[in-house]
Amino acid sequence: MSLRIFLLTISVLLTFPAMALSFQGYVQPVGEGGTITWGNGEVSVVRSLEVPEGDENAKLTPLSVRRAASSARKQMLDMILAVRIDAKRTVSAFLSDDDDLAARVRGVVQNSPMERPALFEDGGEVRVSEQFRGKLAELILPTTIQFQSGIPPKLSTSMEQSLSYNGEDPEQVGGDNSSYTGVIIDARGLQVTPALTPVIYGQDGVGAYGAFLVSRANAINKGVIAYANTADPAALRERVGNKPLTIKALNAFGSWRTDLIITSPMAGLVRAIMRSPEAVQNCRVVIVLDRPEPVEEIPLDDVPVNDADEQSEQGQTPAEEQ
Repeated sequence: MSLRIFLLTISVLLTFPAMALSFQGYVQPVGEGGTITWGNGEVSVVRSLEVPEGDENAKLTPLSVRRAASSARKQMLDMILAVRIDAKRTVSAFLSDDDDLAARVRGVVQNSPMERPALFEDGGEVRVSEQFRGKLAELILPTTIQFQSGIPPKLSTSMEQSLSYNGEDPEQVGGDNSSYTGVIIDARGLQVTPALTPVIYGQDGVGAYGAFLVSRANAINKGVIAYANTADPAALRERVGNKPLTIKALNAFGSWRTDLIITSPMAGLVRAIMRSPEAVQNCRVVIVLDRPEPVEEIPLDDVPVNDADEQSEQGQTPAEEQ
């Protein structure tokens, strides 16, 4: 019996780290020690702890750990606030009119999980983390979003003439499309900005996938879309299943380039795939982006509150819902 318990313990130790690290997807560096892991929605900040030089007896103290954790959590809050919800607004803009909701988000961040070294060692790191899933997602995803409405948003104009496509047409919708388990959209080279609820449009200007197909509960727990930096179906199997359809995006839309345009035939195929309860309930869509380069932390003062105005100034029209 003891041998069986031992083997079970080893199995758990080997399994759970793999689960924790599985499908990290697109990892975006933000500021000093900060990252947003767009595969599983994790936001984290790492702070190094250094013992003061010149004092042989100096050790880490609980106060130094608390200070590092406080600094890391402040940066993590700034990162969360700067994330785009959709083409029109950031988390900061959404919370700006609701002080109670903003306070609740700060409370989640202040009580976020923390990893720290044993006290009184010679150094180490403090790591704080939270996720755009669960309780945080429930707070920052606006209830005004028409989740699972079934009514696709529409662009003000069609893209049929302005965007050309030289690839092969997909198989006709209504064939063996039900065998596809998910969708991979290759958007590399388009300078896409990740968002929590982006929309995939066909060239006809009609939404093919987005929050309008996904329940709020699934958006909160799984994320409407995941981002990755590889289009290898094997690497993305955890999110899109064993037989995903891979599509090349034609362009990104909007001043912040959060939404994508795909060909009309491919958009029809995506709609057909997403009629599968398993595909839509598990949000089986991945957008592939270029590998990120380090960027500086985004100052909150630089985050526009009214993004629709900015789009108008640049001559672009935001998506209009039907």
